[in-house]
This record gives sequence, C-alpha cells and structure tokens, in this order.
Amino acid sequence: MTKREVEPRQFRPGRAADAERRPGMGDLPAAAIVERVDELLEVTYRSRDLGNVDDVLSEAVYILLSLKTREAVYQRMFAALRARFPRWTDLEQATQSELSELLKPGGLHTQRAAYLKGLLARVREDNVARGVNTTNARCGGDLTLEYLRSLPDADVETFLRSLPGVGTKTARCVMSYALDRSQFGVDTHVARIFARLGLVEPQGAKPDHDAFQAMVPERMRKRLHINLIHHGRVICGKESPMCKECVLVSFCAHGQQQLADDDQRPRALDLFAGAGGLGYGFRKAGWRIALAVERDRDAAQTYRANHPGTPVIEADITKLSAPELLKHWPDLQEAHAVLAGPPCQGYSAAGSRDPDAPSNLLYKHVARLAKGLGARLVVLENVPGIHRVNGIGFADRILRSLGRGRSVARYELLASDFGVSQKRRRIIFLARRKDLGAAPTAPPATHASKNGTELPRTPRLKSLLKGELEVPAGTDADRLVLRDGTEIPNASTMAHSDRVIEKIRSIESGKGPISYRRLEGDIARTLVAGHRALPVHPWLHRAISVREAARIQGFPDSYVFCGSRANQPLQVANAVPPPLATALADHLLQFIGDEPATEAARAASTDRDPHRRQ
Repeated sequence: MTKREVEPRQFRPGRAADAERRPGMGDLPAAAIVERVDELLEVTYRSRDLGNVDDVLSEAVYILLSLKTREAVYQRMFAALRARFPRWTDLEQATQSELSELLKPGGLHTQRAAYLKGLLARVREDNVARGVNTTNARCGGDLTLEYLRSLPDADVETFLRSLPGVGTKTARCVMSYALDRSQFGVDTHVARIFARLGLVEPQGAKPDHDAFQAMVPERMRKRLHINLIHHGRVICGKESPMCKECVLVSFCAHGQQQLADDDQRPRALDLFAGAGGLGYGFRKAGWRIALAVERDRDAAQTYRANHPGTPVIEADITKLSAPELLKHWPDLQEAHAVLAGPPCQGYSAAGSRDPDAPSNLLYKHVARLAKGLGARLVVLENVPGIHRVNGIGFADRILRSLGRGRSVARYELLASDFGVSQKRRRIIFLARRKDLGAAPTAPPATHASKNGTELPRTPRLKSLLKGELEVPAGTDADRLVLRDGTEIPNASTMAHSDRVIEKIRSIESGKGPISYRRLEGDIARTLVAGHRALPVHPWLHRAISVREAARIQGFPDSYVFCGSRANQPLQVANAVPPPLATALADHLLQFIGDEPATEAARAASTDRDPHRRQ
C-alpha cells in the first residue's frame, strides 16, 4: 500500500469517493455508508472496553500514554503510574527522570515524562485560578478536572487543548469517554479506515476533525470510535490489512482488489442473496462467494456481518449487466456458479400466487447474467409452487430459459434429508454449460428422518430448542449471555399480551392459523414468518425467537441477524437452510470442470472456518 492510499482525506459530502461508481455502492450517500459501517462494527466488536476511565484527569493521562503505543503497553504504564503514585499530586512532585524510567516500555519516554509534568503543572494552575482546594477531601485531596463536567463543550475542548501534549483528538476522546459528550476523535485508525472506505479525500498529514465529526451522527460517535479502533487493530492494519476477513469490504474498493489474490477456491456469484443461507453453505463447502447481490438493506447487512471478505451490493439485478459486473469484479468471468433464490411470494402457497407478479420473471435475469459471465453452473432455488401458478407452468419456463446453451435438470429436495429439522421441500434447478457435459445430478441425502439406516438421524426440535433458549415471552435478549460468558444473538422473544398467550395456550401441536401455528415436537413444517411473526414454540406458549428459528434452519448460534426485530423473522424464514446448501455445494464440486479449484475447495472446507467471528 502506498503512502497516498493511507493518508487521511477530507470529508467529501454526499457520496463515497469511488471515482468509478460501483453498482450498489457508489449510489449510497456517505451518511448511509457510515450508518452501515457503524452497525457492522457494533455487531462484530460490541463496543468492547478499551480500558478508559471515568475520572477526567485520569482519562487525559491515559489517552496521552496511548499515543503511538500498543494497548497492552500503555495500559501497563498507566497501571504502574497509579501504583507508584496513588495521587496526581504525588506524580507532580516526582522528578522527570523518575517518570521517564517508568515510561520506558512505551518508547518516547523522555517526551511523555515532559508532557505529564507540564500537564499536571497546567492543571494545578487552573485549579488555583478556579479556587479549587486540592487538599479538600471532596476532591480526594488531589488535583482534579471534574469541574469540567459543568462547562459547555467549546470551553472544555479549549481548555483541554491548552494542556501539553493534548491535541484535538485527545481532547475529544477525553470528552467522549470521561464526560460522555457527543465528540468523535480522529486517531490514525479512524483516519485510515475512512480513507480506505472512500469517505474522505487526501488532504495532507493532519485530518480535519470537524469534518469527520460532522459526518457521524451524535448517537453513534462514541461506539463507532471504539469499534473503529478495534477494527484497525485486528483487521484494517496500516501495512497488511486482512481484507479477506473484513466485514466492511463491501464499501472498500482497495479491499475488493485484494480478495482474489492467490485464491484458488471455486468462485460463485450469489444473487438474491438474502441473509446468506445459500452462500454460507457454499462457503462452508470450500467455495468463495466473489460477490453477493441483495436489494434489502437489512438482509444485505446480515450477509456482510456473517461473510467477512465477501462484497455485498444493494442492487436490483434487473438493472445490472454482466459487463458492468466484470468491470469491477473481473474474477466473475467464467464463474464456477451463479446462485439464485428469487423471491417466492408469487409462487408460494403462503404468498399471493399472482401469475402476473413481476418477481415471477426474475429468473430471466439470472439466465441473462449467467450467460454474460460465462458461468459454468447455475443453481436456482424456489418453492414447489413454482411448478404451476393458476395454470401457468413457471418451472417449465425456467427450464427453457436456463437451457439455452446449458444442460439443465430439476430436482425436489427435502431439507430433513440433509440434517434440517423441517419438512421443507424446495425445487432446485441445476444447469451446466453444455461444453462441460450433462446437467449435475441431485445431491445424495446426508441424514434420515427415521432410525434404521446407515445415515445419521436428523436432529429433533426438542434437542434444538431445549435448554438455554427456553425463556419466557417478552424476554429482551439481543445478546443472551450464558453462565460461561458465551453470547447468543437474536434470542429476544415477542412480548405477547395476556390475551394472545391464552390463545396460544389452546393451540395443539401442528395446528393453528399461519400466524400462530404450533410447531410439532419432532420435525417442523416449513418455517414461515406470517405477519412478520414466527410459529409458536412446541411446548412454550409464545412464538419462537429468531435464534430458535435459525437453529431449526441449521444456522450456527454465532450467525447474527441485523436490522429491526420485525425484519429478522423474514430473513430467517426466507433463507435456504445452510446444511442443505452445504450438501449441494459439496456435491457440485465434481461438476465444475476445474480440478485445482476442486482441490482448493476441499482443503478450504477442511482447514478454514468460513464463519470466524472477531
């Protein structure tokens, strides 16, 4: 990376600074990108404590020590100072050489010692000028800056910047952490990441702090600053950024350029990507999702959060062209597969069943893009209702559309045959370029719903839902913390009224309206999110939580769903069950006609965890 690429940039209002607009990225205004970045970093790092303190003077010293020093080192230096000098007046009386010796582990110790001595001298001067009695027990018999809490922001910042070694960044960090003011400090991590995301333009050595701060809404300034520091330390380092592990790569043109380097895994384009169930299964089988396309903002965020290193664009595929995609993602040329799960509402028994719904024709754009990219395989998934909608045979139309230049086959798969606790039937269209051979066969079952076979038995709902998730209705648990400290996301349950709970209590297993159908205790029917609510728990008198639904679908507990609680059930219910997707992806490796890529996929599925969380 060149120096120019990591220099701070000045705020460019309105849009990201990508000169060549990338589909689904360049059209997002800067404010929308900042909002998405904040959400993704929060679900990844959870504003994890950086060791800051509430006392104003202590926080000023703490941040002063952190400059150009690793976290563990400056935390040790601060602890050593407080152990050696319990009061700041004690440190004030220490010699500079004594301080310098204590600060040696962090480097720049002579300069830091001078700054500390000067800072405390300036604080004493201000204490005296304000008539603060530093011997008074009310202030701990020590120097203090607690009176800054009553001053307006402008006065606080002006004073803090008058202290030796304290610039705008340090002053605003002190105000944010110790005074809980809506300030946004711009350190090297913040400047570097915003520059790489194209949110700011080159301007020289020092960032424009006011411009950065104006870009970030007050409600997210503190947590975004904390999470950007974590991200800069863990993933987006100065010298060797780990772009393949980055949840922000959707917004980073530089990061996207690094993704294909020396990656021999088979490549797939994931259309109508949703929350990522199909893509997750393919990644787990050793594929690389080179690009995902999802129009819904919340589902796109869920995909980004759980698929680090995969760019996700928020776009309408009817407006995308193969040349446009190849211009920005050239490794999509002859992609090993195009994956697609178009909206099913027009086909589904639980949907409108309207043969004239525009969404019913989206398969044409799947075929168009696959042809333009020269994709080797096409995988198109949908509901059994696609066979015929009010007399119109859409399945036959899809076969003809995908069959131009391809060998194509249609299969009906049952999710419970692949370890998913659902009697969920899905139609899978598998197409293969004719020059590569016949259409792929159907994947063999990996599980059995009953005993008596050599295959492992599909898990029962009781085994999935028993235990830590058995919480009452109205439990607020976006992160359910277990006794061992493990956190399970999306475990909140609906706050039903007493009337609704009584209604639910009377519903027998497998019965009830679509909004309140009680799940069987063995293997569930297909999960649907009627009126944005999930089915009723097999034995508790409430709707199942998003996390319980995700377990039934086969998602790992670490898979986090973003967006509003009203939107999350739709994301889960609409997803392809990951175990089914994994079995399909593993089976398709033998049809891609690329032995090195196949070997790379096998190694990746064995050696890599595609869902590693930060």
